[in-house]
Amino acid sequence: MWEWSKTVTKKKKLLPLYNSLSVAVSPSQADPKEYVPSPSEMKDFLMMKIRLLGLKNLELKERSYHPQTWDDMSKDAIEYQRIRKSFLKLIGYSYEQECRNIGFDDEDINLLKSKKSPENYNTHLKIPLDFGGSLNFQNLSLVKSHPCHDKIHSLIEMQIGNRFLQKHKIIYIPWFEGMFYYD
Repeated sequence: MWEWSKTVTKKKKLLPLYNSLSVAVSPSQADPKEYVPSPSEMKDFLMMKIRLLGLKNLELKERSYHPQTWDDMSKDAIEYQRIRKSFLKLIGYSYEQECRNIGFDDEDINLLKSKKSPENYNTHLKIPLDFGGSLNFQNLSLVKSHPCHDKIHSLIEMQIGNRFLQKHKIIYIPWFEGMFYYD
């Protein structure tokens, strides 16, 4: 059982307790209705979080928000599955040595060649579609799911969850070069 769950009583809700433990919540942002950081404050805070989370070789790219329509999301979901499979196959056949350098064995490489991700790896859109990203190989990467992918997305989600994106219509996307990201 999670230690913090022992503190929950019938009168308390889990979300505030969870938010207080989340690595993505700043103490100055405990009540998002009271304070939304400026873009420079958010960028500084995110850079600090990147260091604290142990994420290496990341920079922040400022992107504006361009919400997709439901039709666009449906079309893109189908296209994403197609391009993701092609991307995995490409990595398995054309980047075998790089795969071995990050610790993949023959079984992992065979999974890639058969268009599947090895265990604990995700195909990641470096720049999400709502922020101007596209469905092409240059915008895809193979990222270690735990802890890297989770941490990268926590940096994005905190900007959405504290109304920063809503107020400023920009977001800072954690960015890295290349087709692979792992710790």
